[in-house]
Amino acid sequence: MRLLPLLALLTATGCASTLSTMQTAKPLARGQFQVSGAVGVFAPVGQLGSLLDEGITQGKEIRDAIDSGQPYHLEEAEAQRLLGVGMALAVAPPGPANELMIRTGLLESNTLDLGLRLSTTSLRFDGKVRLAHGGDPDDSLLPDYQRKSYDLAIGVGYSRHVFKSPVLDALEIVKIDEFSRWDLEVPVYLSMDLGDIFKVYAAPKYIYSRTSLDSRLVNASQSGQDVTGFDLSLPSEVSSHFYGASVGFALGFRYVHLYAELTGGYTDCRPVVFGQRRDLGGVTLYPSIGIAFKNPLPLGSRASRSETPPAPQNPVSVP
Repeated sequence: MRLLPLLALLTATGCASTLSTMQTAKPLARGQFQVSGAVGVFAPVGQLGSLLDEGITQGKEIRDAIDSGQPYHLEEAEAQRLLGVGMALAVAPPGPANELMIRTGLLESNTLDLGLRLSTTSLRFDGKVRLAHGGDPDDSLLPDYQRKSYDLAIGVGYSRHVFKSPVLDALEIVKIDEFSRWDLEVPVYLSMDLGDIFKVYAAPKYIYSRTSLDSRLVNASQSGQDVTGFDLSLPSEVSSHFYGASVGFALGFRYVHLYAELTGGYTDCRPVVFGQRRDLGGVTLYPSIGIAFKNPLPLGSRASRSETPPAPQNPVSVP
């Protein structure tokens, strides 16, 4: 029986992804760089609500059993529900996450930028392509604080989780070497930039995640029934799907902008664990705040635009 809670703790290796966006649909210009830092809080409100409901229900059952002088008995179905909620919170525990991101523009047309983000749990590479633009043209002679931009873009990102759970380090009965997780994200960006002072944006997104467990751990879990009499089998791979969106705004001037954002959605994750299909998903929220620094003009570009062309010299008449 001791093996059962130990195997349940192993699901803590599936910590949740950083869900923030921290960018608008307007790509950076060629030669422009932006460095940003942010902190967010992962809140699996669906599973926390389920845990609260189960706790209230079982609390009433315990109180009724005490009042009637009868022994308290936890039904198998209720125990399975509690186990499912507990495993869901272990897979995606609530808590803070930090991130550092750098982005740069690549094309003269100002339609593509790339970014690299290091967060508490993962390393992410992404790209963004602008599909439509409205407002002032990119080559407008207006200063940045007067220019307006309305943009639509699509992106793709790939994350590789680089953390190792302390549960794995503490567990001595099985050595884990092959745990891995990766995410594939497809966001669509919509934004309005008003004079490079105020920006508001939204980003509907889909994230597919796959976690692979060590084959020796899976084999050990499958043989655990012979020892305990319970089905302790774990899947070799666990997939999840996140459907949601980020909405946020940025306020600043030229070099510095402050970001505030809320990401919300639903995580669908239903692996077969311990012989039953478990619902490890639910409604998820991820509020975050950050600060971004950038050079307001591409290096070496647009400089000539601000220069007034020399007036033609008056011809000198020769008598």
